[in-house]
Formats: sequence, structure tokens, C-alpha cells
Amino acid sequence: QAPPSPPVSTVDEQSSALDVLPTCIAPTHYDIYLRPNIDSGLVPGSVCIEAQVRERTSTIVMHAKDIVVEGVQLFINDEFAGDIADSIEYDAAMETVAFQVPGELVKDNLIRLMIDYRARISDGMYGLYRSKYVDRQGKQASMLVTQFQAKCARMVFPCWDEPVYKAAFTLQLTVPRSHTALSNMPVVRTEDLPGSQLQTVYFQRSPRMSTYLLALVSGELDYVESTAAKSGIVVRVYTAPSDTDKVEFSLETAVRVLDMLGEMFSIPYPLPKLDLVAVPELEAGGMENWGLVLFRTVRLFITKQTSLWIRQKAVYVIAHELSHQWFGNLVTMQWWDDLWLNEGFATWIGIYVTDLLYPEWKRWDHFAIEDRQAALSADSLRSSHPIQVTIKGSADIDQVFDSITYYKGCALIRMLSEHLGIDRFMAGVRQYLITHQFASATTGDLWNALETTTGESVRLLMHSWTKMVGYPVVVVDDCFEDGRLRLRQLRYLHSGQPTDDEDRVVWWVPLAMVSSETGGK
Repeated sequence: QAPPSPPVSTVDEQSSALDVLPTCIAPTHYDIYLRPNIDSGLVPGSVCIEAQVRERTSTIVMHAKDIVVEGVQLFINDEFAGDIADSIEYDAAMETVAFQVPGELVKDNLIRLMIDYRARISDGMYGLYRSKYVDRQGKQASMLVTQFQAKCARMVFPCWDEPVYKAAFTLQLTVPRSHTALSNMPVVRTEDLPGSQLQTVYFQRSPRMSTYLLALVSGELDYVESTAAKSGIVVRVYTAPSDTDKVEFSLETAVRVLDMLGEMFSIPYPLPKLDLVAVPELEAGGMENWGLVLFRTVRLFITKQTSLWIRQKAVYVIAHELSHQWFGNLVTMQWWDDLWLNEGFATWIGIYVTDLLYPEWKRWDHFAIEDRQAALSADSLRSSHPIQVTIKGSADIDQVFDSITYYKGCALIRMLSEHLGIDRFMAGVRQYLITHQFASATTGDLWNALETTTGESVRLLMHSWTKMVGYPVVVVDDCFEDGRLRLRQLRYLHSGQPTDDEDRVVWWVPLAMVSSETGGK
């Protein structure tokens, strides 16, 4: 089945107010070739980008950071339109590169850009970077790892590096023959380069996905594998040599969680394989790249000597990242102001699944004591922000990866699921995923799906919780003899009573009343 046309997002309507790319062109496919040199740090590369013209334009603008473009050829409707390398304009502040087109591109033109360029291996844990490990000879070596979330794919290849611009990806990678190369999709074939110790690895074409989910790993790796009983998906956990004995528990957990999530969402896992990789140096505890999920080694290395708390965290993080394979990867937020849709939901699923697997761990009690409390503390400050916060451009994105997004978001999802009932809530989630699969969505789209399946006014209930800063204290003023209560609410601030201007929000609070006279019901 042919992929649908690139969606027109609400970002289009806001583009004049946001520092985002012009919306006149949308990519449909990237064919990327990379030849990274681990020693020199240079990354010669090329990319062939197929795209669709949405609006008339004479300029093509895309993201590129610390990339030198060496050649650009343009094809329009499969006809060569010229070499446009002489028209390159870089904007370092916006992290973009622009190309002037001879003449004009008109709506519905199909274009192909063939770009040769040079990038660099990053010195930090973002973009394409080195992670140190011990190789088969017992010597310190470097594996290649990518971390593209939230805005670092642009450091490795020129692209439309915003989540709404989903496209298919085909990747070729030249690396040492001693390396195992991994990406989102399975390997099609490998070819040895004559006269060298290098090989080129060719990967299958991916489904449509956002740039930040593309990933690669290359190094001397070993693995353990198992097959998920219900889905038949082969799951592998990759480690540095001699460490595979430490990841058997993580492999077993991943297989169980994958089947559980497939049943919960009623959508089969969308890719042909699932790899988990233990990375010695990783910015976050885990990264949900589609089909190639990366974890800090501490999150996957579980032995008999591992403490119960570390074991619990491992199960939670695996469940969190695997839930993203559907909620975040299959359906992705249109723009970063809806990041909570990804992370708040994955946090809730991570705890929910862990609690199903190991109810004796009482993970919701831990959440209430630690994680939710962290969110309450942050949200009690005047400097807090709403869950849905305006992200005007790339410079603001990193600020919302915080306890408000993750833990307040999780608490609200839990409140909503308890209010609606877990079965009705998950029915709405399934509708949301089915409607928007392989595309992008907003918080409003989730509310629409939940309202359609439950008949409840979900948007009215949740608006103040997601759009407004803070949270209320609910006070019981009176208890009447007929069982009625008089309640009031006010915003809680750590520094004291809110001013009138700070206390204008009315939160819709679902209340459950328990009476001793009704047997605790």
C-alpha cells in the first residue's frame, strides 16, 4: 500500500509565530550513506531526499548543523533541473541550510535532492558520537552511537528535523569489518570493500517516522536472543563482548513486555525486529529509537547480586521505552509542546506494566512517594510551566524534558484512566493509535478519541490540567447531615498564599466518595 501524503500539521498554521521550517516542502524518503572515520572524526556522507512540494516556492530550506555541503543536484518530476551548490546559504543561529531553485517549484511537484556533504563525529553524547568499551582483545575501543532526540539528526545529515515531517529511511553504513552494525531495520546485505578492512552494510527501508527516531550503532558486539511467544518477533539484547551473561533477565523482560503491549494496544508491533543495546555512555537512561532501543548498561545489566531497586528500575525503563514503539513512534506528537503525550504516557505505561508483572513491588506506591512528589514540588513554584507549554523553536525544546512533563503527565494519565475506567480508557487509546498510525497527532486528537469511545467530556475535564500551571488544594468546608459536602479549591504555592491573579484557574477534579456506612464503597 502506498504511503499517505505527508500530513499538514497545526504547526503549519502557527509557523509565523514559531521558529520552524517553512511548510512548503515535505520529505517522503531519505536514502543516506555514511562513512564515519572513528579516528579522524570526519563523516563523509551523501543523502538523496525525495520530497513533495506543498506550496509554490523558489527556496528549499532544511536543517543542517556543523555540516559542510559539497554538492547538490536537483531533479523535478524525475528530470534534472540543475546543480544548485552555488546557491547555498547557511544560517548558524537557525541551524538551517537553504538552496535557491532555478525558476520556481509549484504545488504537487515531486523533487529529488542529491546532496554530498561532510559532517563530524560529536564530542558529546548527541548526534553521532563515540562510546568507549572493551573490545574482544581486552583493549579500550570506541563504538559509534547516535542520539538524535530532540534536534540532533541535523548534525549527521541535512533533513527536515521536526517531528511532524515523517518520512521513510534507507541507510547504508561503511564501518570496520570487525563491527556489528545495527539500525532501525534489519540488514539486507553486507559488502566488503576491496583493499581495506571495511564493509558497507545495507539496511531495509523503514516505515514513515520522525528524524529523531533514526538510529545506528556500530561496534564489536555480542547478543542473546529470544522470540516473543505471541507476536513471533525476534528480540535481541546486544552488549560489548563477554557481557551477554548480564542481560538474560532484561531479555526475558523485553519479550514479556513486548507481547503485553501488543495485546494492550491491539496493534501488532510494527517492525520486523527489536534490538536492545547496552551502551556504556548514554545521555538518558534509555532512548526509544524505533526497533533499536538504547539503554545505559546499568539499566540492562541485572545479575543475582543486583539490588531489588535496580531490578525494578530495569523493568520499568524497558517497559517505558518499549511502549514508545507505539505511543511516540507509531504515532508521534506534531511538535514538542506535546512532548508530554510521549513521555507522560510512557511513564504511566512503564509503571502500569511493571505493576502487572510484579504486583508485590508496589510500584504505584513508589511513584506516589518519589516521582509524583518531585512533580508536585516543581509545580508548586511560581517558575513552573504547564504540561502543554509553548515551544517557539529548537532552543526551547530541552527545557521541557523535566518532572512536569514526565511525572505530572503520568499522574494526570493515571487520574484520567481511573476516572474513565481502564478498559474504556484503553479503548480510546487504541482508537487514537489506529487513527493516527504512521502519522502525527496532538493532545486534542487523544481527547477526541477518548470522547468518541467513552462519551465523556474529556477535553473539558483535562483542559485546566494540561493548559494551566500548578495544581489545587481541595478543602472540605462543611459536612451536612444529608451527606452533602461543601468543597472549595485554591492553587497551592510552596511560598505561601497565591494572589488573586495567580488563583483564577478552576480545575475539574474527579472525586470518589467512600462512606463507612456503605461498607467502604
